[in-house]
Amino acid sequence: MEGYKRPTHGIFRFIPNTWVPYAELMRLDRQSGFWAFYWHYLIGLGFAVNAHPLSADIDLRTLFSLAAYLGLWTTVFRGITCTWNDNLDQDFDRQVARCRTRPIPRGAVTTLQAHLFTAIQIAAGAYILSPFQDSVLIHASVDAVLLFIYPLLKRCTHFPQVELGFGLSYPVFLVASMLGKDPLAPIFDYSIGFSIRLSKVVESPLARSAGYLYVAGILWCIIFDTVYAHQDYEDDLKAGVKGLAVRLGREGTKPALSIAAASQVYCLVLAGYHGGLGTPYYIVSCAGAAAMLVTMLWAVQLHNGKSCAWWFGPGSAYVGATITVGLMVEFWVKRLDPTM
Repeated sequence: MEGYKRPTHGIFRFIPNTWVPYAELMRLDRQSGFWAFYWHYLIGLGFAVNAHPLSADIDLRTLFSLAAYLGLWTTVFRGITCTWNDNLDQDFDRQVARCRTRPIPRGAVTTLQAHLFTAIQIAAGAYILSPFQDSVLIHASVDAVLLFIYPLLKRCTHFPQVELGFGLSYPVFLVASMLGKDPLAPIFDYSIGFSIRLSKVVESPLARSAGYLYVAGILWCIIFDTVYAHQDYEDDLKAGVKGLAVRLGREGTKPALSIAAASQVYCLVLAGYHGGLGTPYYIVSCAGAAAMLVTMLWAVQLHNGKSCAWWFGPGSAYVGATITVGLMVEFWVKRLDPTM
């Protein structure tokens, strides 16, 4: 197809040509999106090891092993959601210059083949999570439903980024459940009434901390995905694709996202307060994220597609890194000195 160029980096140097379209459906050629997913798992891991009681039995090697395991899961889970998204969005993608060379619009994969590939990836994902308790699979299923809804909302609302945030930020619950610290655990206690289960969750400091961290993640997703959407601003207007970039316009985006950024930092502070987190978290995670968000919103050029792409990828990664590093430093300090 005119304009299409086969990827030649990473895994694409080794796989057969017939596999290339499926690897592209999984976005294995684009690592920025992987990190958009993965930072939330690393943040969830940092939250889980710090949650009471402190996971003092987890050493550095175990921590890296867990991070690697979550990286594998992220690769497959992202592949599931991206394949589903591309299948539903194929008609829109044919009208957007940046997207029309994707496997389905260019005819390298049929609609049926893409649906079958989605099913295969779901089976692989279920196998990866099979060693864990049922609650982890339930959380993964909820997360998948949230992200499966996302492409449908582009057709009827200007706020699909909000719903996307509900899905991308959800790993805080999934990862905590992996470590036996599920903030929503009372919900699964069917021996008591639902109202009692709900009140236990609402009154739990663990659930409150996780809830604020979850909202912070949603706001972060709204920020970076709205910036990302400005790459296709003109094409989306012509194709009738809805979203916050189109709704806010190039003049209204930065003021609105500044409010979202301030709210995100406030939620991070509240997550630390209810979670009993200390100085390393507040200095690195909260203050660091605030500094990165201010820099991002000042420097990004919304009319420049390359600028939007950079701040979505490497630029946004600075925010994820500061939050993650702060949580990990907090954990390590407490692990070395349990009296803190």
